[in-house]
Order: sequence, then C-alpha cells, then structure tokens
Amino acid sequence: MISQQTDLQMVDHPNILLKALKIQFKDFCVDCFSLKQIKDIFSSFGFTVNHENTVSTETRRGLVDELYNSGDWQNVDTVQNFLKLLEYVLQLHHVSDESKSLLSSFCEELGFVVEDNKITCIGSFSGEDLFTYQFPAGMPFGKRKPDFSITAERGRQTLKYALQDGLGLLKGKVYPNFTFRMLQVFYHLDYSTNGVLKKALIDMNQTPYENFFFIEYAKRFDMANKNVPVLIPQAWIQWHSQPKRNLRSVGTYADDIYRVDFVAFWNSKRYAILVDDISHYGVQKESIWWADEESYSKRLKEDRKLSTENWQVFRVSNWELRDQEKIPGILEDLRKFIGFQEA
Repeated sequence: MISQQTDLQMVDHPNILLKALKIQFKDFCVDCFSLKQIKDIFSSFGFTVNHENTVSTETRRGLVDELYNSGDWQNVDTVQNFLKLLEYVLQLHHVSDESKSLLSSFCEELGFVVEDNKITCIGSFSGEDLFTYQFPAGMPFGKRKPDFSITAERGRQTLKYALQDGLGLLKGKVYPNFTFRMLQVFYHLDYSTNGVLKKALIDMNQTPYENFFFIEYAKRFDMANKNVPVLIPQAWIQWHSQPKRNLRSVGTYADDIYRVDFVAFWNSKRYAILVDDISHYGVQKESIWWADEESYSKRLKEDRKLSTENWQVFRVSNWELRDQEKIPGILEDLRKFIGFQEA
C-alpha cells in the first residue's frame, strides 16, 4: 500500500517532485493492478513498451519502469498525460477508497491540488516553466498581427516579438492563475494608474458583441479587483507569415486558427473563449443567411485542434448575447467551466 509517511524535505524542485510521484505511483500499481491492467491503463495515455519480451516486463514493477522509460519527461505534454492517467485511476471503481485516498494525499503533500478526482499543478511544478514551454517568445494579444525580430545576443540568435501600438505581450509568471492584478503589475501599473490598461483591453475587442461580452464579464465578476481570471482579448496563439491564400495553394496550415477572441489561464489550464457571429455556421446568399455544413464543420475542426493542444474551448454566439436575459446564465456557465469562485 502507499505509505503516508514520506520524507519531503529534499523535494524542492519540479523534477524531484515528479520523480517522487512516479516512485509512489509505481508502488500503487504493484499493489492494485495486474500486468495486463497496468499495460492497458498506461497505453491509454500514450505510454507503451517498446520491447515487451524482456525480463523486466515480467514483473509489475519492471513493467511500470519500462512504461515510464517510454515517455519524454522533459516534455510538458508527457507530464500532463501522466497526471491525466492518475486522474483516471482515481475514478476506477475496483480500486479501494483507501488506496485512492492515500494516492490523493501523497499528491497533495507534493503540492498538487486534488479536487473531484482532478489533479492540478501549482507552484514551481507548473508555473513559469509551463507557460514558457507553451509560448517561448510570449503570447501577443491585440487586433494587429504581430511581427518577429531576430537579434544576436551572446553569440546566438534570439527570437522575439516586435510589437506595434495596440499590441500587448503576455510573458513570464502566468500559471497557475492569472488575474487582472497580475497583468497590471506586469505593466508596472497600480490601482490609481490602471485606467489606461482597462481602456486598452476594451479597445482590443474586434466586434461589438465581443466588446459587450468582455464588459459584462468584467462587471459581473469585478474582474479588475477580485481574484478571478482576466480575459485576454485577441490572443495570437499561433500565426504564419504567409497569407492564408498562399497557404491554401499548398494545402498547409490553411485552416489553422491564428487568433482567438479571449484566453484565460486558471488552475494551470488554458482556456479559449470564442464569440461566434452567424458567418461561423452559415453563408449569406443575397440578403439571407443559410445554414452551411462546411462552415459549421470548420468550427468543429477548430475545436478539435484546440482540444488536442490542451485548450479548453468555450463558445458563445452573437444570437445568445442579443438576449439580455441569457447573459447571467452564460457568464455563470463560463464561471463553472473555468472553475473559479465568485470573490
């Protein structure tokens, strides 16, 4: 069984935290699963054994080691898949509540948050390193398309964004939770001088409905003052220097979504919030809009792509936002979706 007594005095680095968790979970597997169950569970989350006919895979402990060795543990995606594996195990009915409770307790001792069988990284394990891994040059936001600059520093090239007026850049300490106050500190502002930042965020919205949604969210949750996620408008999550018409001619990256209406960062997860007008699911013929399967399919493809890249996707339509009575319900749905509490 998993031991509740663990010496954590030396666990002061993300790699050591991960190593401690892997060792403890290996013991958990030995106690709770058969060889076949171990193999099936790990394979569901991308861990596979390259050489199954080896002596090491004939024992449960050896099999877990081989499965661990199949992952690139310097890659954040591998770590995230491992945490999803743990979440799955915590939901298995045939594992005793005692064993699951001990596993949860150990995760919490290492600095994770375990709520409703969901494991969230906090602190140094998931902080600046994770955001830097996802956005090495930072994440630009604003309506204008960003440009790159390449500079030579200390004998090597460094890639940076060359920002114009109307663009911001999110970089540095973002996870686990990113609030307006943190954004304000990033721009060296305080309560008495943050008016320019508030106005800039409002001006960055692309459409009247996006602007309306942003303002309603900010008012409803007192975004500028409370411990709630800040919505970052017009976030450039990727882009290519060539126009899309050129990309379509070669059939590469043509359908990629470059900029999303809003992003938020909370509980060490990233959220994409999109406000869709009728063109996202219809085509206009003369003065009439008609439902269009191709347009709708493009939205589904976007959602699939974002989901596979670990974005949590929330969509709302202009049609919904036209009805004032629907706004409170939409905002409450978003609050529950992201998982923050009203302050």
